[in-house]
Amino acid sequence: MLRGSGETIEGPRPSDWFDVFVDDRGDLVALLMDVRSSAESTDDFLATSLRDTRTALRRCDALHTVVGELEMQLATHPGVEAGLIILRLSQRDARVEILNAGMPAIANARPGGRLDLYPALSGPIGRRVGEVHPYELVPLVWGGTWLAVSDGMMNGSLDTENVAALCAKLDLAGQGLALASASSDELYDAFQRLLSAARFLRDDASGVVIAADSSARFQSGIM
Repeated sequence: MLRGSGETIEGPRPSDWFDVFVDDRGDLVALLMDVRSSAESTDDFLATSLRDTRTALRRCDALHTVVGELEMQLATHPGVEAGLIILRLSQRDARVEILNAGMPAIANARPGGRLDLYPALSGPIGRRVGEVHPYELVPLVWGGTWLAVSDGMMNGSLDTENVAALCAKLDLAGQGLALASASSDELYDAFQRLLSAARFLRDDASGVVIAADSSARFQSGIM
């Protein structure tokens, strides 16, 4: 059974959107977007971008198709770009699809304490016309936990070492299942404790945690 939770700590400039849902094929999908703009974009446009991206993922579109549709939307608003993370976890196929475009490294704490990091393989969607946004395909390891965060959680940094340090502070290897099963308020508190009160929160800080619960591997359902 896969368990997932996410939360956003709001900053002075709202920019983050996330969702965790089950697609039409029964796979668990985590979507995290960080929209950046040189000029203020309307809330309606940003909400539409998220909704359409989520709809494409829910109907199980290929990741390159999802990215292509988002690029077309952003092209109508010059100066707007979107950092994007997609995790699509399939219990049936025992695999994870990973797309990271312009966001901090995605972390996977595996059983035994090993931490795998998946940094961005491309820039944000919409920054450069025609840029290829590749994705990775890895086995789904039961007992592991995935963590995806926006750059607001890292104070604007994309340094993989900072993501590793965040995982250590969260004790992702030991507490991953608890975090993924936590309520919104509990996860908010866990993230808030990691953010220095003195730091300048440049925008929203978002995080999503997904755990592959090995004790419930053969149960039906995704929580």
